[in-house]
Amino acid sequence: MYFFEKIQSQLPHLSEAKKNVAYYLLDNWLEAVFIPAAKVAKKAKVSESVVVRFAQDLGYSGFPELQQALQEILKERLVSTTSKVSFQGDNLTSNQDKSYQNVFDLSLKNLHEVFNYNEISSFHNFLNKIMDAKRIVIMARKNSLGPAYLFNVHLNEVYSKSQVVNGESAETIDIIKGMSKEDLLITISIPRYSHRMSMLSDFAKERGIAQISITNTNSNVFAKNADAVLLTSVDSLSYSNSHLATIFLIDFILHLITIRGKGEALKSLEEMDVLSERFGFVE
Repeated sequence: MYFFEKIQSQLPHLSEAKKNVAYYLLDNWLEAVFIPAAKVAKKAKVSESVVVRFAQDLGYSGFPELQQALQEILKERLVSTTSKVSFQGDNLTSNQDKSYQNVFDLSLKNLHEVFNYNEISSFHNFLNKIMDAKRIVIMARKNSLGPAYLFNVHLNEVYSKSQVVNGESAETIDIIKGMSKEDLLITISIPRYSHRMSMLSDFAKERGIAQISITNTNSNVFAKNADAVLLTSVDSLSYSNSHLATIFLIDFILHLITIRGKGEALKSLEEMDVLSERFGFVE
């Protein structure tokens, strides 16, 4: 099992102290490659013995062996990134058609996986939560913020009740604290997530706030806290993750909103056209 997936699968069974170590490693694994167990313990605010036991829970003899696994991951990623960039450069120079075809094929693979991952009932569960919510907060970070902003723009075109918050912002906890049980938290987290954002999701669950999630695995905290989950695939031949499949998910949700809430959608868009013409937003 891949190192990070191994941690995510163990999360539900860990003590709070060991969860702190897990979240630290998920969010700061590059840093953990170069520091001793004592410093990891300090960063995760636990004892060094907890770090050692956590490593043993994952099947390692101790932290040095776990750290060696992290070093191997770093080495593989450096080689992979270099080869990807080199591969792209070679193709663009000598065979652009092949490069184009490779990216196209992988994009189709991502879409195909999304189609296989998600039942149509999952989309309808997702849609029901959106339509029933009094207020919607979309929480994302870094790589996930692009799809989050896109989703937010189009939800507000119809419902005018959505906002995006950065899962790394200190102010986000204030926003979640102000949410009620009639509201909805949408988490978009791909491919990895941070300690802060996972804690915010846990906090929302404690307060009884409904959650739905777009993510790439059922084993992470967002999927476990969500009432409905849509799984995406982000494989890419570049240094960045692909958003194509995630955007497809969002596009299909918007399609369902158009079908089920056709009257409300048309009314809202007509009002926006009138306001745009009145205030000269478009020419």
